[in-house]
Amino acid sequence: MSENPDRSFEFEEEALFDEAVNARHLLQTALDTYKISLESLERLTGIDRAHLEMYASGDSDLEHLDAARRSAALDLIAFLGMGINTPQIPPEDRLRAIMRGLNEQFGLTAETLALQSGVEPSDAQRFLAGRKVAAEKRFKLASGVLFLYFLIYRKTDL
Repeated sequence: MSENPDRSFEFEEEALFDEAVNARHLLQTALDTYKISLESLERLTGIDRAHLEMYASGDSDLEHLDAARRSAALDLIAFLGMGINTPQIPPEDRLRAIMRGLNEQFGLTAETLALQSGVEPSDAQRFLAGRKVAAEKRFKLASGVLFLYFLIYRKTDL
């Protein structure tokens, strides 16, 4: 990307092409490596199967979608194509991030999350501090927090 003196931006076409190729590759990886079906991707992204197939084959850039929806869908596909079970981010760090997010967004404390999960509040506090917590308690905390997260973010109207 370069800037003109009149303050408009010009994009190098090759960079945009590389991004599209990479997104298509990640879509194919999600399908082939991680066995996520087109039907599942359709449900997850709201983009119909035919458009996903056309995008994967290079026949479409999903230009019919508004930029925000396209970006959100391709971001999700990218995560699914990279695989979320990566050694660079341990499961404990993922759980801590969800717990902190629930605290920041909804004010749910470590105590609340612990009590909802059936563990002692001190266990949740130790876990968040990065200290050792027994595997059974970590499992209960993870199960409880993820189910609570599911309840909060489910799509159906209450």
